Amino acid sequence: MEWLMRLNDLLWQWILPVGLILTALVCGIAQKFAPLRGNSRLFVDTCGSLFGKCPDKTSGDSAPSQRQIVATALAAAMGTGNLIGTAAALAAGGAGAIFWMWISAFAGMLLVYAENVLGIFYRRKTKDGWCGGAIACLRYGLHAKRLAVVFSVCCAMAGLGMGSMAQGNAIAAAAKQFSVAPPVTAGICFVTGFVILRGGTKKIGHVTVWLMPMLCGIYVLGCSILLIRNAARIPAAFAGILRGAFGFRPMAGGFSAAILMQSLRVGMRRGIFSNEAGLGSSALLHMEADGNSPDIQGKWAAVEVFADTIICCTLTALVILTAPSLQYTSETDGAALLLAAFTIGFGSYAGDFLAVVLMLFAFATMIGWYPCGAAAFRAVFRKKSEDIYRMLYLLMCLIGALGEPAWIYAVCDCCNAWMAIPNCIGLWKLRGTLAAETERIKKAYEDTECQYNGSGRKICNGA
Repeated sequence: MEWLMRLNDLLWQWILPVGLILTALVCGIAQKFAPLRGNSRLFVDTCGSLFGKCPDKTSGDSAPSQRQIVATALAAAMGTGNLIGTAAALAAGGAGAIFWMWISAFAGMLLVYAENVLGIFYRRKTKDGWCGGAIACLRYGLHAKRLAVVFSVCCAMAGLGMGSMAQGNAIAAAAKQFSVAPPVTAGICFVTGFVILRGGTKKIGHVTVWLMPMLCGIYVLGCSILLIRNAARIPAAFAGILRGAFGFRPMAGGFSAAILMQSLRVGMRRGIFSNEAGLGSSALLHMEADGNSPDIQGKWAAVEVFADTIICCTLTALVILTAPSLQYTSETDGAALLLAAFTIGFGSYAGDFLAVVLMLFAFATMIGWYPCGAAAFRAVFRKKSEDIYRMLYLLMCLIGALGEPAWIYAVCDCCNAWMAIPNCIGLWKLRGTLAAETERIKKAYEDTECQYNGSGRKICNGA
């Protein structure tokens, strides 16, 4: 256990945050900083399509719709880590950590765009289903089958740990607020999960497509109420974030290199954990998109990172920073800090509100992460083995709800790291293909006779 903690500290202290930022820079140059370049097109081509006449699907009913894929991807990324993780970042790195979380989010937008463009470019339809994302890039792009297997095994294990066991534990912990015993919570999670997961990606999409808007709406409404009450403190909160980000002491003045390095390290690490950009999981969800536009899937993935970190994490941070008389740097427990901030605004109702939100977020993450782990498991052990993985996934959720094995978080950190390393190697080595594909996409958009609409459908001659 101790050696695993040391390995994680070595990987996540500087190696992976710096490696992921450099990879984002390389990918950004190759793709000419799409999708950050031309942000108006980013939101028009994605969110704008949801309010227009653009269809969700372009053919048949076998594949999940674009709405379902986006909702599932958001469910996988937006979890308890956005809430408790942001609070923990403030406690450990100060207000400045939030600025570096923002930087990691913009770097993450570059990474997930590159992952999805290459993942769609190299994806293959096999007898076991779609093979795409980082697995396809490593297997068909680099012809590195062993590296693809390493990625797949670590992704499947991360699904069992962070996607299932950790979320089951979070649900059980939140359910105690309503005096629900862990065995009862475990049974409900197992049965509900079995009903949903056995339906595959399409069934999961049917659930997440209504669960995520409702859940995000509830949380945003709760945060908005508190921020409206404390609106006068918001400018000072942003000023504190900027001062802390660059090492300026809030009280005595002057510059502190220690404050700068601590906020940078914590913010980058928490940001990567929050949006999962660079791990390769995003492209495993988008690979089943019913449409052949890699640009659209890349843009949707970038919007998901933006919603995850820039919107959700920022709201959480501002609620804590604007809470009157709250000393956030004196609290080491992220969950306790978050509860304290909401209690100041909502009083005795804060515990119930947060418990409901945390349970729903954890459940959404549990079902959202399953397609990633199942796709990775299927890539190694073939399609017939997916039933085995589903049962393992549900059993891990059951175990997580009944106990709290401390080692699971260390194992998940390690698996995430070993997912990120092969993924980054693939992105570095395939940057030439990424540049060529980005240029092809650019020319397609410049062609006035034929363009892609917001759902990935090709529109020619204005039809």
